[in-house]
Amino acid sequence: MIAELGIKLEDNAPGKFYTTNLCNGCGLCFAYALQNFMYSNDSSYYYIYEQPVDEREVDDIRKAISVCPMDCIKDDGDVI
Repeated sequence: MIAELGIKLEDNAPGKFYTTNLCNGCGLCFAYALQNFMYSNDSSYYYIYEQPVDEREVDDIRKAISVCPMDCIKDDGDVI
């Protein structure tokens, strides 16, 4: 079975990290990377509010990726 990839949310800040429409709003990402994620107006999903500014924030987002139950946080690699 092929996993669904989801569609990149328009709310994401431009950059390599983003969330998709598969987000269920659980908030785990926010708990791991508070400085980078924000919730939607209706709290139904989270998105990348600010791309990481240093290695600590990159590590925090990667931790969030590792615990995301919906696998909806993506990393496009070395996108500028």
